[in-house]
Amino acid sequence: MSSRQFLLIPGFMCDASLWSEVLPDLEKLGQIHFADLSQGDSVESMAQRILPDLPANCIVIGFSLGGYVARQLAWLTRNRQEGEGLTGLVLLNTSARASTADEIARNQQQIRMLTTYPYKGQTMTALRRALHPLRQDNMALLNHLQAMSLALGKEVFLRQLGIQRLDGHAQLADITCPAMVIASGNDQMRSMDEAEKLATGLPDAELHVVEDCGHMSVLERAPEVNRLLANWLVQRQL
Repeated sequence: MSSRQFLLIPGFMCDASLWSEVLPDLEKLGQIHFADLSQGDSVESMAQRILPDLPANCIVIGFSLGGYVARQLAWLTRNRQEGEGLTGLVLLNTSARASTADEIARNQQQIRMLTTYPYKGQTMTALRRALHPLRQDNMALLNHLQAMSLALGKEVFLRQLGIQRLDGHAQLADITCPAMVIASGNDQMRSMDEAEKLATGLPDAELHVVEDCGHMSVLERAPEVNRLLANWLVQRQL
């Protein structure tokens, strides 16, 4: 067993089952730890909850909202002694930009609606938007995404909807550990421009694009994500 330690941080309304497709190969590369984002009402509070249990000398892998939390962890541990902070940072389908006024308004509208209507998970429209256009009728993927939403429940949904993400570009220069940014060629939720700005802002980062893939890269194109991660670990001697 490798001495590597991985901390996996899921995205919006995702739990540990998000990683089910990448996990068999990831487990061959190191010891796996799962972060839980079901508590906390901001990116900063989520990172602070994880910080006390952060494995020493670990590689943090954050997906979407989890990427924001992973960046915050990297920033919080930036002054730790060698061997105590992050060995590496992998950011999947994420960004450093702030929530827009339109996004905040839409989220607040959903929050108001849930005071009247019962929670039935995310809408099918929202779930389909997370997938590549050719996979938007893939019921196995849609059911998986909806199952995570239902398992986490209404209170977590309301809490995560209420998060207003702050712009993190100014912090990127302080995150000096080796980093890899993975974007998807057909991500309708995070733009290529956001991924490029993220990778450019980090002092020691490289950007890779998974083609024929929507936002849910770790479920849609798990073998390609694992290949990129394995190659990066070897090349960076992590």
